[in-house]
Amino acid sequence: MEIFEVILLMLSAVFLSNILNRFLPTIAIPLIQIVLGIALAIPLTNHSLELSPELFLLLFIAPLLFNDGVNVDKKAIWRERKSILSLSIGLVFVTVGLLGGFIHLLLPTLPLAAAFALAAALAPTDAVAVGALAEKVKVPHKIMHTLEGESLINDASGLVSFQFAVAALMTGTFSLFHASTTFIIISIGGILLGAVLSFLKIALMRRLRELGIENSTSFILMEVLLPFLIFVIAEKVGVNGILAVVSGGIVHSLSYKKLNVEIAQLNLLSKNTWSVITFSLNGLVFVLLGTQIPSILQTILNDQHLEIITLLGYIFAITIALLGLRFMWILLFNNFQKNSEHVSKRKIKDTLLYTVSGVRGTITLVSVLSLPLFLSDGTPFEGRDLLLFIAAGVILTTLLLANFTLHLFAPKVEGFSHQHDPKWEIGMLREVKNELRKHRTAENKRTIGKVIKMYNDRIFSLSNLKEMNNGERKLRQLILEWQMENTLELVKQRRIRIQLAFPVLRRLNKRLYKLTKEKKYGFNSFYSRLLKRHFQGMRLTPLTSEQRKEQRMILLQSNSHFITENLKALEEGQYSPELIEAFLLNYERMGGYGLPREAAHHLHEWIDFALHTERNYIQTAFEKGEISRAEMRQYRENLLAIESSIQIQD
Repeated sequence: MEIFEVILLMLSAVFLSNILNRFLPTIAIPLIQIVLGIALAIPLTNHSLELSPELFLLLFIAPLLFNDGVNVDKKAIWRERKSILSLSIGLVFVTVGLLGGFIHLLLPTLPLAAAFALAAALAPTDAVAVGALAEKVKVPHKIMHTLEGESLINDASGLVSFQFAVAALMTGTFSLFHASTTFIIISIGGILLGAVLSFLKIALMRRLRELGIENSTSFILMEVLLPFLIFVIAEKVGVNGILAVVSGGIVHSLSYKKLNVEIAQLNLLSKNTWSVITFSLNGLVFVLLGTQIPSILQTILNDQHLEIITLLGYIFAITIALLGLRFMWILLFNNFQKNSEHVSKRKIKDTLLYTVSGVRGTITLVSVLSLPLFLSDGTPFEGRDLLLFIAAGVILTTLLLANFTLHLFAPKVEGFSHQHDPKWEIGMLREVKNELRKHRTAENKRTIGKVIKMYNDRIFSLSNLKEMNNGERKLRQLILEWQMENTLELVKQRRIRIQLAFPVLRRLNKRLYKLTKEKKYGFNSFYSRLLKRHFQGMRLTPLTSEQRKEQRMILLQSNSHFITENLKALEEGQYSPELIEAFLLNYERMGGYGLPREAAHHLHEWIDFALHTERNYIQTAFEKGEISRAEMRQYRENLLAIESSIQIQD
């Protein structure tokens, strides 16, 4: 019960951090989670959640890296493979070697293997933080692709280096030749094993579908279990479990390439499920760090040999060395603007952008939290709290630095908004409607009208509700007045009889009075106008059922046509075009009452056409730089949700 209460409190803190982030958008959500964790340390003073280092890797690393492998842009990674490999492998090993030596110089009492372990933990950048960069500043696509690919691969290379350093710490021995050959063997083995296991899972799911089994719940459960199974099997076999889950995630993403309704719905469910899992796991790590900071700080401060100023100095020195190595590596081994007059200035800015974007986060935290509590001889690992405190300090420093300096180095793009702007989306939806209108014919106008109505509804949901309500009320009043005017004209022309028109006019008048509260639509005024001005001298002659049916059809079609023509004649800008179109489509449909219905399957075709047009518009806007990568992903996910939820109603 005690463990459950601790987990419940921590998950509540993760939930609260997401809410607070809406009110504090300039503060990175990991910082909020750490602060909430520190606040939780008070009620959790007498409670603790102890997890073994191996369990940390399994619970946090396996699912997070698997999901990164699923979502990474494979084509972009292949295009930027040279830069990505340089940063994710070359820079990681250089960082472990040089930074590890620097840490040992700063803290000579710390075992050399422990210094290398801390350097290996600090080497990987954070995939979640990198993914959030596009939401804060306009990062060029090439740089963004490189950062995302780097954060995926350097997680694996950094963690493998970390595992070797911990093994050296535990055994007290290290052989560079043995480590290198072992690294190559277990890395290749891990990549192959993860790919094979993912292919087996895909084959199993395909076979189940062939047998007529379409159980989304079971499929998603198997998908969630897959990274844990891959990691456990890889560790049992003796290959690298980290690389196994990464390759498994990349291969697993291939299962969603085939487009059909079932896979589209499963893909949407998968994305939603994994978004909750990854956000919760990332949040739990930072909250857990926050809960441990007070006790770690107290333990360190109780050590007479260390002072808080000295500790802060260590943190800043290590952070400067870490980012300095990154800056020099990128400056020496990458060239961004080859054909520009301002090569030097732009190159320095891009290098600084790459450098500051190297935020440390979840992988670093999980690594240091997985440090052993005891050495191989059974003695407590006394430097563990110090390493954890330094790692936490470096994470906080890089997060703060990225939060407040990224915009200084990112290219300035006019019109780029960090917040979701509904005007752009409304413009996109209107362009799709324009494409649909170009294909309207007498045969398909009702079907295309239904699709346009779907897009109008989406525009209404994005529009200012108050303005829409005022505009709708005024236009509705105008339409009721047109109906009354045309009905009276039909009576005057003797096309319909007074006994048929009277209840219609009375109903219209009631609706106008309810809508406007004007006296001219009051009860007495209505009868006075109708009887004295319009119906004087008219005889009430009985109507047969056939005549009544015929005249009702005349009234319906004539009113619909009259209103339709008046709506089309309205000046542009008087009312929202979607509002006019909504009424226009409705009265066009009413005017076509009694005509043959169009084939239902045509509706599917035009919906597919509209969604395809919308998808192309999003892609083109992204390529032109009108929207960010994060916005493009959001629009695509929204589109996928719409595709999977549309229900055709004939």
